[in-house]
Amino acid sequence: LGAGWGLAVDALGFALAAPLYYAVRTGSQAAASAASLWQDLRDGWREFTARSWVWAVVAQFAVVNAAFTGMVMVLGPVIADGAFGRARWGVMIAAQSVGLIIGSGIALRWRPRRAMFTGVMLVALCAFPMLLLAGGASAGWLMGAFCIAGMGFGQFGVIWAQALQTHIPRDRLARVYAYDAMGSFITIPLGELAAGPLAMRFGNQTVLLSCAAAVLAATLAACLVPGIRKLRQAE
Repeated sequence: LGAGWGLAVDALGFALAAPLYYAVRTGSQAAASAASLWQDLRDGWREFTARSWVWAVVAQFAVVNAAFTGMVMVLGPVIADGAFGRARWGVMIAAQSVGLIIGSGIALRWRPRRAMFTGVMLVALCAFPMLLLAGGASAGWLMGAFCIAGMGFGQFGVIWAQALQTHIPRDRLARVYAYDAMGSFITIPLGELAAGPLAMRFGNQTVLLSCAAAVLAATLAACLVPGIRKLRQAE
């Protein structure tokens, strides 16, 4: 149908999703004062920094999101223009979404003893699409690589949510999630901003190889954190 219609359907999805929040029942909540807001932030920060497996994973994803979600999603269409075309690039991103569904489904049944350690390692799979893009691989290989990367992300996502919801006190969970989101996602626009200038200065191949190396280094560093290696899967 074309990119314009695709964006229109996407916008319609957001419009239909928004009213569903009215169906959420949270009970009566007292309005927070400015003083309690700052106290909530301090309490959340203490919970966030008290667990090495939490802040180490957020630091890992600060790198992963800058490299993969930020830079690759900017450089990918540029590379596609000179190689296999943007239509196939769209199919590659769709293949990643299929991988997310498969990985999430696997995570519901496969429960390794050291689930967090396993999930953190699987994030390294997103380095494969970067390496193949840098090497000028065919569209078929890239679709497979993006699907595999999506499987790793899907597996990790379930493990991460389950770990937070079982190891963080319920009354502090939302605050830890807030710091998680800020630390993990704030680097995405930084990666998007840096992708163009870096590619013009060093070339697409060098930037993509550097991104893959950064992801692998961040994953290795996270795997060395004792809290991640020792955290067990909750029943």
